[in-house]
Amino acid sequence: MKSARLPILLAALCVASVTRLCAGNAVLEWNKEAVDAIRLSRNPPPLAALLYATYHVSIFDAVNGITRTHHGWLVNDPAPAGADMDAAIASAAYTVLTELFVSTNPRTLRIAYDNALAAIPDGAAKADGIAWGRKVAVAVLAKRADSGYNKPIPGTYSSTEPGKWRETPPTFRPPLLPFWGKVTPFVMTSPSQFRAPPPETLGSKEYAEELAFVASHGARDDADRTEYQTMSTPFWSDDLGTGTPPGHWNIIAEDIARRKDLSVPETARLFALLNLAEADAGISCWETKYYYSFWRPETALRELDPKLNPQLVNKPDFIPNMASPPFPSYTSGHSTFSAAGARMIALFFGTDDIEFSVGSDGLPGVVHTFKKLSDAQAEVGMSRVWGGIHTMSDNLEAQKAGMKIADWVYANALLPNPK
Repeated sequence: MKSARLPILLAALCVASVTRLCAGNAVLEWNKEAVDAIRLSRNPPPLAALLYATYHVSIFDAVNGITRTHHGWLVNDPAPAGADMDAAIASAAYTVLTELFVSTNPRTLRIAYDNALAAIPDGAAKADGIAWGRKVAVAVLAKRADSGYNKPIPGTYSSTEPGKWRETPPTFRPPLLPFWGKVTPFVMTSPSQFRAPPPETLGSKEYAEELAFVASHGARDDADRTEYQTMSTPFWSDDLGTGTPPGHWNIIAEDIARRKDLSVPETARLFALLNLAEADAGISCWETKYYYSFWRPETALRELDPKLNPQLVNKPDFIPNMASPPFPSYTSGHSTFSAAGARMIALFFGTDDIEFSVGSDGLPGVVHTFKKLSDAQAEVGMSRVWGGIHTMSDNLEAQKAGMKIADWVYANALLPNPK
C-alpha cells in the first residue's frame, strides 16, 4: 500500500512544495516572456536586440551577484547572503520588462511575475532576492538610458544620387532608425569599430555580376530558385510582429541550452553574451548602413545607367521576392545578427558542430534542421539574396562583421573571476 502511494506523494510534493525545481530553468522561462513581449510590441530588430541585451545582462548581473564567478557587465557588488536566485531573476526580468517593453500588456507580465514568486517560499531569502534583482535592473536601466537609443537625430537620409539609398516600393517607407549607428554599444569600443569596407563600385564587373545574380535568383517571379530556397525567405523574414532576428537566435539558444542541461548561472551567461553580441551587431550594422547609404538591388537594377556600368543588364520591371526593408542595403542586418548569434553560441560551447531544429514565426509549423550552427548562419544570409533584397557582398561582409563582433564580446565581457 505504501509503495503504491509513493509516486502520488512525490508528485504532490513536486507541485506544491518544490514547483520551481520541477518547472526547470528560470532564465529560459523568462526568455520566453521576453520573446513574446517583442512579438507583441512589434519592435524593429536593432531596438529588439537592445531590449534583449538590457534584459539579459540584468538577469546575468543579478545571478552573478549570488554566484560571484564572473565579472558582471555593470554590477559587481555581492548580493545579500542567502538571496534566492530565482527571486532575483524574476525581479530583474520583471523590472526591465515593465520599464522597456511598454507595448506589452502589463497584466500579462504581472501574472508571470506573480506565478514565479508564488513558487518560492516566503522568507528573507525571497525578499532579499527580489530586492537584489530590482536593484541590479535599475542600475542597468540607468546606464542604458544615456546610450542614445531613444534620441533620434534629425537629418535627410534619402537621395536621388546614383548608388545612394532611396525609399522603395510598394510603400516607400521612410528610413528606419537612421540614428542607430550613434547609439552607445554594450561592449564594442565604438559603433564604427567593425565598420565594413566600402561596397562594390557602381561600374565594377563584380557589382554587375552580383546584381545579375540577384536578378536571376531573387526575383519574385520566374526565378532560378528551388522551392526550399524560395520558402527560406519567409522562414527567416523575422519581420515586425515576430521575435525578430535576435529573437530567433534566442529561441535556438533556448533549445540548445535545454538539451545541454545548462545550470541556471550558465544559462544566464550564455544569454547575456548572446544578446550583448546581437545588440552590438545591430549598432555596428546600422552604422555601416547609414555611413555608406547604399541603394537596394532593386533600385540599382531599375535605375543604374548603362554608361556607368556597360556590363549590367537593366531590369526595369524587377520585383524582389520580399519587400525591401526601409533602410540602406549594405550590409545585411539579418546576416550580421545571425553571424554574431551562431558564432557566440559556438564560442560558448566550444564547437560549431551542434545539431538543432528550429521553427519560424513567419511560417508556423515549418521546421528547419541543421547539422551545424554555421549552416543556419549561411542559410539566413542566402535567404536575403534569394529574397532579392541583398547582394552577395551585402551578405558576406555582414557575416564577417557579425563574427568579429561575437569574438570581441566573448573576449571582453563577462569573463571568469580569477580563482
